[in-house]
Amino acid sequence: MSKKPFGASAIFIVLGLLFIAVIGFRTISTPEIWTHLAQGRTNAPISVLEADSAVNTTHLYDKATYALWNIGGAPLLITMNIIGLLATFLLLIQVSKKWGGSLSQGFALLICGHLMFQSLDVDPDTVMLLGIALFLYLLSTIKSPAILFGALIPLQILWTNLDGSFLYGPILAGLTAFQAAQAQKGSGRKSKQTAQAGTYGILAAALAVATLANPYMFKLHAQVLANIQSPLPVYWSSLFLEYFQVPPLKPLILFTLVLGAGGLITLKKRLPIVLTTLAIFGAFLVWTSPQTSPLFAVLAFPFIVLSLTSISEYVHDSLKNVLGDQAKLLSPATGVIFALLIVFSFIPVTSNCAYVKSGSASNFGLGIQEELFPSGAEEILNHPAFPEKFINMPADGGYLAWKNPERKIFLDYRSGRYDKELLKEINSMMLGNRKAYDSIYETYRPEAIIINTLSASSAQGISTLLARQVWKLAYFDGTTAILLMDKEKFAPLLNNAKAQAQGLAQLEAARVAYAAKITKGCRAGNPGELIGSGKVFLAFNRPAESKAIFALLLQGNSSIPAAWIGLGNSQLLLKEFEPAMKTLKTATEMSPHSLLAWASYATACKYAGNSEAFEEAVEKVKHLAEKNKAEAEKAAKELPEVPEELKKEKQAVEDMTVPANI
Repeated sequence: MSKKPFGASAIFIVLGLLFIAVIGFRTISTPEIWTHLAQGRTNAPISVLEADSAVNTTHLYDKATYALWNIGGAPLLITMNIIGLLATFLLLIQVSKKWGGSLSQGFALLICGHLMFQSLDVDPDTVMLLGIALFLYLLSTIKSPAILFGALIPLQILWTNLDGSFLYGPILAGLTAFQAAQAQKGSGRKSKQTAQAGTYGILAAALAVATLANPYMFKLHAQVLANIQSPLPVYWSSLFLEYFQVPPLKPLILFTLVLGAGGLITLKKRLPIVLTTLAIFGAFLVWTSPQTSPLFAVLAFPFIVLSLTSISEYVHDSLKNVLGDQAKLLSPATGVIFALLIVFSFIPVTSNCAYVKSGSASNFGLGIQEELFPSGAEEILNHPAFPEKFINMPADGGYLAWKNPERKIFLDYRSGRYDKELLKEINSMMLGNRKAYDSIYETYRPEAIIINTLSASSAQGISTLLARQVWKLAYFDGTTAILLMDKEKFAPLLNNAKAQAQGLAQLEAARVAYAAKITKGCRAGNPGELIGSGKVFLAFNRPAESKAIFALLLQGNSSIPAAWIGLGNSQLLLKEFEPAMKTLKTATEMSPHSLLAWASYATACKYAGNSEAFEEAVEKVKHLAEKNKAEAEKAAKELPEVPEELKKEKQAVEDMTVPANI
């Protein structure tokens, strides 16, 4: 991995960049895209909970997204996002070429691609990554003050109006000034170095002032601070991520950190202050929050290149005396290893298996996963009788604002806007807390509740709300459930057989489509409609339907612990105790730290008459309960009733016919 190129070494960079492009070639599944489209259309407040003077930190990005959507829809947005990612790493390659050759850069691209994979989507983060890379490139390659000021100040103004990450601009300039000041120590050209440090310092101040060139002035900075202090509600990776046994990102992060430490130890030159500081800062962020892995990848990329080069040179020098002339084969051998790693990285992504295994709602290709949102509920939502006062969960907020611009939503995934206590109460209400429900109802008087069934507590929330006897289920399609107050004025909606049939037909169509696709392996993807409906049917005490859905899910992907738990609990409710015990045993093996899996398994063992396995499972439950009391309380609420109470009547979907073949 020497800094000197050998042969057609550019191929390593090309392959690395191709991998970056491939991981960006994915359908859009983030709920936040709809918020950006809705705000790009009007730039007006979209929630009843935000003031008319609310600040939109991505107002220019939203306008650009809306314009691109009107031109080419989701495919164009995905293409532009890929271009942004490629531009980011092309700039970083130029920044890092001083510290490593093509092979080191290729390996760094591969590592960064894997770091970013789970977090990528079409969102303003790409603007942040591109802004950091562009500023790093200009600050490290341009020496003319006139060009620096002339280029960076307009870019800073543009960045400020695109995304709330704009403060990285002045910070990068300030770090460069500090590096220039430190470089004068021991230098024979102190006056010139001092002048450079002063220039960069003035530039940092000028960039900070330039951030005021926005429609909101200082209010924008206050909103950015509020977003940092109150990041909830948070969306990351997938709406149903908790449903899956997702491969942990920490081992790869740890490997990267160890790699960086190796670079610190083996580098024979003075460490570059800017690159080292950014890498350390990025490492701190990603270790505390893996969601920041794309930011870490960009901040650490030059230092990863430096570390790979330094370590490889150290290893080469150490082995040279042992291998003699054969040491020259190390570089070609490393190139072959890189090529193999690239191939083994491409296959799971292009085959869609990487998305399926990581619990992503996206798929390899172009498009948008609109079925994750209330796309089939227009008959109900647009009906004149639909109430003005309603509550929605964050997952659907952006989509509702986009589809119904005249009607303000309740919540969405924007940070820094919603009261922390309200968010806690919403979550507690969905977990069945009566006090939280009463507080929300007394404050907001909702007459409708729109629930995205893909969130962790959705099924329990729907079940407990219907149990209050004041709510009725007006619509259900697998991913969306709409509850209305049981009032005469809502009779046209509650008795809308056409809309209800359309919702169930949409669910049945999703079931049929998935059943047809599972023979094609990972191409079937992760069906949101089935994931949501399985949980809901189980909560409604409809074990026959939930069993069929969970079994179908496991035919397509047998590595979903939550589906094994759902299937086992469905079998329990059907009094199939022996099969339930076997199913739930598999769940405990796949998810050994899941209290719900072990508690369900203990119940199955008890009613299957296996006292020895029951006692072992109970001990495991006690151990896990002590380890995580919070999870214990949640699991206790989510467990289905034990078989002695199976005679209780089915809840609140008796008026909605479920297709017989589900």
